[in-house]
Amino acid sequence: MSNKYNRAVVLARVSSKAQEDEGYSLDSQIKLLQGYCENKGLSVERVFKIAETASKDQSRKTFKELLAYISKNRIYHLAVEKTDRLTRNMKDAVAIDDWLYKDDKRMLHAVKENLLLHKEARSDVKFMWNIHLAVAKKYTDNLREEAMKGWAEKLAQGWLPAVPPIGYKTVTENGKRIHVPDTATMRTVQKIFDLYLKPNQSVRTVTLAAYNMGLRSRNSRPIPMSMMHKILQNPFYIGVNHFNGADYPGVQTPIIRKKVFDAVQEKIHNGRPQKFQRHNVSLSGVTFCASCGKQISWQLQKGHYYGACQRRISDCKGRKYVREEMVQGAVTDQLNRLFCPSQVVMQWVLETMRESVNKDVDNKEEVLANSQARINRLKAMDDTLYDDRLAGEISKEKYTQKHAQIQQEIEVMERAFETFEDDVTERKRRGIYLMELSQRAGLYYAEKNDDEKRQVILELFDKIVIDNGEVTVKMKRFLARIAEASDKSREVLRTLKVSDRTTKNTPDNGGEEMVLNALRSVWQGRQDLNLRHPVLETGALPTELLP
Repeated sequence: MSNKYNRAVVLARVSSKAQEDEGYSLDSQIKLLQGYCENKGLSVERVFKIAETASKDQSRKTFKELLAYISKNRIYHLAVEKTDRLTRNMKDAVAIDDWLYKDDKRMLHAVKENLLLHKEARSDVKFMWNIHLAVAKKYTDNLREEAMKGWAEKLAQGWLPAVPPIGYKTVTENGKRIHVPDTATMRTVQKIFDLYLKPNQSVRTVTLAAYNMGLRSRNSRPIPMSMMHKILQNPFYIGVNHFNGADYPGVQTPIIRKKVFDAVQEKIHNGRPQKFQRHNVSLSGVTFCASCGKQISWQLQKGHYYGACQRRISDCKGRKYVREEMVQGAVTDQLNRLFCPSQVVMQWVLETMRESVNKDVDNKEEVLANSQARINRLKAMDDTLYDDRLAGEISKEKYTQKHAQIQQEIEVMERAFETFEDDVTERKRRGIYLMELSQRAGLYYAEKNDDEKRQVILELFDKIVIDNGEVTVKMKRFLARIAEASDKSREVLRTLKVSDRTTKNTPDNGGEEMVLNALRSVWQGRQDLNLRHPVLETGALPTELLP
């Protein structure tokens, strides 16, 4: 028989997906607690649940609702599976103690720990309660400590340990989750930054413009003004990871130019000074120790930056300092290697790559047209099939079977039509961009600021490795092909006694045709090799070698 003193509330909580997989599901906890209450003669008035998908704020809200409910409705019994299912922090434990001490008939049941806590409980029971609380808090503290270690290492590697902003997506590469530009939203984000800098534009107007351009949040909702304000101020877009109030050099590909980002910040803050990193070295986040593979740390000494591995690893041999100027010299040497000695040939290479992109665009239109024609034919076939069924020319079973087959094929075709990806074309366009950048970078690199230099390094090089004071600059595969072709071109021009950079290649002296004929095979390949050379191959033809 139910009375006011045997009314109970149970709380079931799963704090991780792993716990649920291991048998600690909400349903199993509720079943255990309800069985316990039934054996004790307690009447369960309400069940509170906190799922593993709940955020910290949601968990706090549920806990406060529970306290309010048991206080307001004069509930005398609270049942949980274990102490750590109820709380893992001292603040909530104090709230539970306050609830218990206001009435000596109130009781906390920790079923699996065989703990019955109330105001008049013996000292050893309260002692065990405090021990369970300490253990639960130790678990959360250790969990946070391990998570912070992971965050610190990921930040040291140049990656943000969080979901990237709109314009980027997360992919898995070599077993690691990294952030890369999202072709579906990247250009819209770029347009938003450019639009904001125009006269009479504000955060409100660009928020409306973003909605009209189809830009949505990750849960497919319209982007609010507050979120747009954060987007416009997020340094992630220029290669800086802002995490827990600090900025870290990032290795993600910037999609917003530093000049544009700075102009946006100036407009947003009405010219108020912005915070900058104390040491903004262009080599931060792109230089690595050959011994342990970790990032090189840079520090300012007597007006010069020096880099060395600062990891406390016993067998690391990368603690010898190297001066920034030495590394920059190695970078400049590699940038100069990329420069093609004949811009006539480079113009021909770029035109060839652009023709390949235009051909892809035409092919895409043809594929889409053929797909739509096939969908129309399938729908016509389905209509004819229906007419045959009405006329009694085919059985109901035959019609149902054929109709399902046609509808399935139409669904597959429409899904493919809607999600048609031109990744190959986009990668070829990126190849053109990198080719053009490789020809400009060596000329203006020394004049750029640290952020712009870092962006050039991130675009063109895989990494810079320092081995006991020796510097090795590793190019990305596509850029290495360009460097090899440029080196070969210089060798060919030397045999022709043609100056690398002063050749005008003017038509009147035949120089243009001579150089083009001599270097065409370097960049394209001999005719007996199917007219293919790694540069044009990676930049315009097979997809597996594209940037």
